[in-house]
Amino acid sequence: MNESIDTLERFDLGGPPQWALVRGRNRANPVLLLVQAGPGFPIIHDAAVIERRLRLEENFQVVYWDQRGTGKSFDPRDHETLTVETLVADVRAMARAVCERLGVSELDVVGFSFGGSLSLLACAEDPPPVRSLTCVGPDVDLLESERFAYAFALSEAERRGHRRALRTLQAIGEPPHTDAKRFMARVKWVSNFGGIHRGKNFGAMLRENVAHLWASPHYSLGEMLGALRGMGATQERVLAALQGFNLLAAPLRVGAKTAIFQGRLDRGAVPELAAVLAERLGAELVWFEQSAHTPHEEEPLRFREELLRFVSTVSGR
Repeated sequence: MNESIDTLERFDLGGPPQWALVRGRNRANPVLLLVQAGPGFPIIHDAAVIERRLRLEENFQVVYWDQRGTGKSFDPRDHETLTVETLVADVRAMARAVCERLGVSELDVVGFSFGGSLSLLACAEDPPPVRSLTCVGPDVDLLESERFAYAFALSEAERRGHRRALRTLQAIGEPPHTDAKRFMARVKWVSNFGGIHRGKNFGAMLRENVAHLWASPHYSLGEMLGALRGMGATQERVLAALQGFNLLAAPLRVGAKTAIFQGRLDRGAVPELAAVLAERLGAELVWFEQSAHTPHEEEPLRFREELLRFVSTVSGR
């Protein structure tokens, strides 16, 4: 009898439908919800690549969720204001809906970058049934992260004598960068100088993203084009709402057992702030010494080992 699962699921959480791909080798395995980085980035199209890299479907029923305004969940007719509260409520509602859909009492969550920050907030008040929470390179203080990333890119451009980068960075000016154009200009040069992934520049990451969308069997041509459109459109809707975002601004108590996985060479977010956050939360802090902002890509074998180890401390398995 085949106990594997590989299915697209529609969830109605308020507003346009949201979609998730659920895959795993055994329906008896625990459920792992992945909350993607953002704003605007989908994840369903990366499912096959994530599985080749991390092999999580051997141990979990993995839920790859295209969040509101991303991927298959992008709706060009949706122009409602996106707030942090809306996105946090989505994480909380999705965790509960997945538990009900898959018939489990609780699940594990891995949140990447800002997805980790949203997941922390979702587990802090009226917490959903989350057994363990792993935050990978979370955004802790958004303005400080912007300043940190911008200063890194500017200093690298000056050190390398990269005139085009200097012109662009000087043109967008100091943070905050509240529109998608300036936001992505900063991201581009932080990426090109190795601050996001040590082995990939911005162009390589963009080409991979488009290639994975094109190759994915889970998107129609219209949905693929919508996913690309949704990246910029959703960034425009949410960036202004993120100003002032700071997980350290008020006491934060998270019910689920929590770990923070942080790349030591991260230049997209401030590594030291992740350490401060971990201490405040009483969370386990795991450093990835050879990684920037994406230890799940840069050190995949160790990432898998540390994730399975951490989750086992919660499950007792």
